[in-house]
Order: sequence, then structure tokens, then C-alpha cells
Amino acid sequence: DEADLTAPVLSVSLGDTAVFRIGPAEGGKTQSLKLASGDVCALTGPARLARHGIDRLLAGSSQLVPGGGRINLTLRRAR
Repeated sequence: DEADLTAPVLSVSLGDTAVFRIGPAEGGKTQSLKLASGDVCALTGPARLARHGIDRLLAGSSQLVPGGGRINLTLRRAR
């Protein structure tokens, strides 16, 4: 339902820090980075269609979400 696959995807992280992993769409080596509460990740260009996901959460790294955990808001252009 996405109108334009060249439009960026924005991901907003709230709560516990997450270890985010990203790699080429066609497979290969991945990279990891930490996304803390309040971080915004923009997937643009080749990264827009990359394989990506959360590897694990760092429990207790934020007090924003009662009882712990993470909320992710993903924003993308759709019809």
C-alpha cells in the first residue's frame, strides 16, 4: 500500500534502548547500532529497502514506559 518506495521511512524509538540491526536487502554482513528513547532513525536511499530489525532490548535503560519495554512509531507514506 506504499505509494512511493523512494520516500523515506522514519522510526521513532520510545522507552528502553534497542539494539537495531541493518544489512543489505540482498543479504550479507549486517551492522548494529543502539537506538535510545527519543532517537529517530531515517531509512532513505539504499537503506530504505534494507533488511532491518531489533536484535534485543536493554531492559531498564529507560523509565518512560511503565513496567519497561519499548514503543516504536513507524512513519511512511502510504495511499
